[in-house]
Amino acid sequence: MTYSCPGEGRDWAFRPTAVDFNPTCFLCPDGMNFAHSNSLIISNQHTRSPPIAAYYITINIKSSDPAAVRTAITALFTGKGFSLLSDEAASLVVEDEDKLPEGEDWYGAIVSGATKHGWVSVYVDDWADSGLLAKGLSAALSAPVLEVWVAEDIHWGYTYYENGAVLDRFADDPAQVIETPEEAALYAGQADILKPILRFPSAFDPLLQDAQSKAGQFAGEPLDGVAAAVGLPFEHLFTGYDYFFDDDPEDYADDLEQWPEFRHLAFQTPPGRETLAE
Repeated sequence: MTYSCPGEGRDWAFRPTAVDFNPTCFLCPDGMNFAHSNSLIISNQHTRSPPIAAYYITINIKSSDPAAVRTAITALFTGKGFSLLSDEAASLVVEDEDKLPEGEDWYGAIVSGATKHGWVSVYVDDWADSGLLAKGLSAALSAPVLEVWVAEDIHWGYTYYENGAVLDRFADDPAQVIETPEEAALYAGQADILKPILRFPSAFDPLLQDAQSKAGQFAGEPLDGVAAAVGLPFEHLFTGYDYFFDDDPEDYADDLEQWPEFRHLAFQTPPGRETLAE
């Protein structure tokens, strides 16, 4: 569902699930009310459930070859005992969930087409697997990977990978993800490290500094800046796997680049295992 922002006339995509939902953005004075429930996972180092409700994540691979990304994902899953059940157009699956495998012993992932500036985005149905999958894809494809998370639509951050290693992290409010105060420095973000993927390097450090000074406000403004800095469509960052099934598919047809090229992968889970990270 899309609402027009009275602040600057821009449309933002929101997913109202609470009573008296009041859509807004960073320029609007009114409050927000979102209700979803997931745990916050940053990379594969910390697993916490902070006092924030909505959470979604996207794994963005610097690649213009979605088929290669799907092949790498399949290899990572089959290497853990999963088996590929289907690889279908996401647009068909989200419009007709009868196309999904029966039962609960399967695992889903959505893979985008290639964007204008050479990115492929991946969405998985279990956030706990995101860091492991991002790390594995960066190694398998020898490509930079930017994992971006959004929590309660007001907190956000990223983890940046190259060749299977975490090189940089950022959180607008490190207190949401750290275990000890000393860890806060790990989430400051460093534009120099992200130079291989930045279209406008000089603007990135000020963007991160501004985001931390405004932590807790609507995340749309800084995420729009991140999207512009790396050449990613904003709409790729502001959604998650489950939302593809909960939202109106027509919104994605209108808003997402290469929506007809998005694919849904379904994997049979092996006995005694539900996630990639187990």
